[in-house]
Amino acid sequence: MKTILEKIDGTPADEERILHAGRILRAGGLVAFPTETVYGLGGDALNPDSSRKIYEAKGRPSDNPLIVHVCRWEDVSYIAEDPTGRGKLLADAFWPGPLTMILPKKDTVPMETTGGLDTVAVRLPSHPAARRLIRAAGGYVAAPSANTSGKPSPTTAQYVAEDMDGRIEMILDGGTVGIGLESTIVDLTGKRPVILRPGYVTQRMLEEVLEGVELDRTILEGNAVGRPKAPGMKYRHYAPKGDLAIVEGPVDTVLSYINGQCALCAEKGEKTGVIGTDETAGRYRADSVKSVGSRADEEAIAHSLYRILREFDDEGVQVMYSEAFSSDGMGQAIMNRLLKAAGHRVIRLDEDGARRMEEKMKIALGSDHGGYELKKEVIRWLEEHGYECVDYGCNSTASCDYPDFGRAAAEAVASGVCEKGIVICTTGIGISIVANKVKGIRCALCADTVTARLTREHNDANMLAMGAGIVGRNLALGIVEAFFGTEFSGEEKHARRIGKIEA
Repeated sequence: MKTILEKIDGTPADEERILHAGRILRAGGLVAFPTETVYGLGGDALNPDSSRKIYEAKGRPSDNPLIVHVCRWEDVSYIAEDPTGRGKLLADAFWPGPLTMILPKKDTVPMETTGGLDTVAVRLPSHPAARRLIRAAGGYVAAPSANTSGKPSPTTAQYVAEDMDGRIEMILDGGTVGIGLESTIVDLTGKRPVILRPGYVTQRMLEEVLEGVELDRTILEGNAVGRPKAPGMKYRHYAPKGDLAIVEGPVDTVLSYINGQCALCAEKGEKTGVIGTDETAGRYRADSVKSVGSRADEEAIAHSLYRILREFDDEGVQVMYSEAFSSDGMGQAIMNRLLKAAGHRVIRLDEDGARRMEEKMKIALGSDHGGYELKKEVIRWLEEHGYECVDYGCNSTASCDYPDFGRAAAEAVASGVCEKGIVICTTGIGISIVANKVKGIRCALCADTVTARLTREHNDANMLAMGAGIVGRNLALGIVEAFFGTEFSGEEKHARRIGKIEA
């Protein structure tokens, strides 16, 4: 497929180019176009084949929902309900603009567009060319960011072409976008509005219109699991090709640590990059040092972030470090994107430069020969969902003794080396008994998702045991998802009983 590149430059010729792009979308094709946030990859939101093409072009998981772009509030009623009226209040305050609302969907929207959910994400962009394109396409354009899934979102047509040339019919080049980070996403389907992805429209701004706006607990954490309700919640996103870590702590300590790490990388022949600010960039010693702007100007930082990550890729940078930023206001959106890009790898330093805490939740795994193949599938799932896996064996299907590996995994959890653990043998029985003999371990043998959820909720289980001969791959991954997606209830009666277990 040859991808057409058309420039949108404010001349009369723009209209015909946009109408041409609209005809492509109506025919089921794909067009990348500028918005005020990032470039979007558009398809007909009401055509399931178009949505499938978007997932294919991006290499995007099909359970990651797409945002439907409209050009008028009145058009929302055809695809979604607004039973509480909160959507209209937010639209009056922030549309057109960088705010996406999740509402109950109508049957007019295919499940392929919503990732199988009965809700739909809707937004009305403020970029004039985007609105004209949506109108030309029939009023409903599904559009995630126009990049290969997982990479930094494109803020120029150049980076769209790097990822999408030959995969889509057309790219509309509108120059560099304004904001540089994706829209804020707020879920309006529950009792309270919940921010699922922070952006330019901040929590404080939303609370000026609606009462009780909450933040989803996974926004600045790395353990979101389950079917994502909004783009960017479940999978690693915005990631450069090299390894990125965020370093947090006193300024001089951060500078010293990053410069020391860059020196070590240089000895190994690794090319390094640092994301600093106007206040600190001149003090770093790396192969490539880039400032995202002044800390006093969070909008400038947001505007520069994705461009810098892309530039590091262009330069072949292998190891990257970034300073941390505020988690308030626009800084919350900046840190959300940085954390996703780094796979939630955060290095926290105290005043003396010692590391206080390491990034991802570490999971200890152990199995015998009967659980070995399933363990590999579980490890793959955990790593895809942002966990760090520490495998204590076994390492093949050759016959072995499960107590050796079950005990090793349990001891890693009990000692604090790993936060939680999973052990697998043919039935799950023997290896769970072994784990529970280690003081401080509450290992639950689960053969269904309900048990997995309840044992976390009631027993605060810190290890999961499964029988590979009992559950099979799909059920096992569902059990893992339920286990890690559930928090301990904290109720007094459950805490009291756990205390008796531990006595």
